[in-house]
Amino acid sequence: MSKLIFIFIAATALAAAAQTAPLPPAPDAKAEKASNLRLNGGLDFRFRYEYKDDVPTSGGAINHKYQDFYKLRTRLWGEIGYENVTLYSRVANEFRGYHNNAQVSPFPDELFIDNLYLDIKGLLDGLVDLRVGRQDLKYGAGRVISDGTAGDGSRATWFDAARARFHLTEKSSLDVFGIYQRPEDDWTLGSPNYDLTGRTGGANNDHTEAAAGFYLTLAENKAFPVEFYYIWKDESRYFRNGIRTPANRRAGRDFHTLGTRLTPSVTERLSLEFENAVQFGETDDDRDILAFFGYAGATYKLAPEHSWKPTVTAALLYLSGDENTNVGDDNNWNPVFNRTTWFSELASGQYSKYYWTNLLYPHLEVAVSPSKGHKVSLEAGPMYAAQKDTAQQDNYRGLLGIARYTFPILKGFFREESEVKGTILAEVFDAGDYYADTETGYYLRFELAAKF
Repeated sequence: MSKLIFIFIAATALAAAAQTAPLPPAPDAKAEKASNLRLNGGLDFRFRYEYKDDVPTSGGAINHKYQDFYKLRTRLWGEIGYENVTLYSRVANEFRGYHNNAQVSPFPDELFIDNLYLDIKGLLDGLVDLRVGRQDLKYGAGRVISDGTAGDGSRATWFDAARARFHLTEKSSLDVFGIYQRPEDDWTLGSPNYDLTGRTGGANNDHTEAAAGFYLTLAENKAFPVEFYYIWKDESRYFRNGIRTPANRRAGRDFHTLGTRLTPSVTERLSLEFENAVQFGETDDDRDILAFFGYAGATYKLAPEHSWKPTVTAALLYLSGDENTNVGDDNNWNPVFNRTTWFSELASGQYSKYYWTNLLYPHLEVAVSPSKGHKVSLEAGPMYAAQKDTAQQDNYRGLLGIARYTFPILKGFFREESEVKGTILAEVFDAGDYYADTETGYYLRFELAAKF
């Protein structure tokens, strides 16, 4: 296995060193055939500095210990293609420096295969594209499928998957996919030992996730695009904190998620978005699962003719919950493959391993674009537990405020695709009576992302 890994890494480095360049006109058939060979590669860096304090936790308490750290992720990618077949590989490393905690993932600490897949396009007379291997997947707004490695934070998002895309019409398609995620990665070189499926809270587990489904996009009607999806998922049983005792055993789950997403444009100024889904199935200790998810939002362009393009969005997010999670979580919404920080870093602290559930969040967002590539947005709203847990005093989680500024720094300095971008993100969470200790939490991030 180690030899195979090093072969992949060497192939990636060689492809990254080569730059795509047009070949001269082929003088004969042999040269014409050679021109179909493609080599391309690149490199990207992402630096983040983060500070957070008084973060709400999943246990209904406030964590008063501040966190102060930076992360640097480096990724090297390369691809080699011939006619309709492409082999793509990406290797990565993320190291971190903590100022008030024990050092985790220091430099140089690891090297892992972040992507490795084979693309075959134009099968069945151009009807089908096939992608097999380790790949990133994201559908719609990413509320159900966006991150396959929830246990490693921002380090990676890959899925071990096979996906077939059927081109039904010019603008409509059907994706059919299969996914299999394991808690440990055999292709990682180095010391980190992440619990990639992220439900166990410790090592010495075998919590696997298998899924299959489809995502249908119908976009022929530009004013009323429609998306439908279905996902079957099996989550194996696991042991809390890696302690293999009957008291720490957590039941496996076999369930189905069926949903739809609509994004109609009512007028030139007003657009809407609706996404709703239902989950049903059972646990392996014979409990029935029934859960719901809903999102509704309306975006209005305040002054389309203005260069700043001001918009306002009013939205409501609903994730079903259970009265008593100590007995079971049969009605808790399962985020499927969206266990991420999602729309808020601070708010995600309320959910163990980003397991978003039991939430009612009405919110308002105002955004402007002062110049090309610059965007400023302000979002705020109260957060509630959709179903009051018997362990909590109240269902009012607190008031969340988010300010974000994204901006370009450099573009086209190495080649056409090269760029450097920045992001400043600030969040405030004023904890409500859901928490025994009602403190105000803070989060700050400064990010630089460079692509060569």
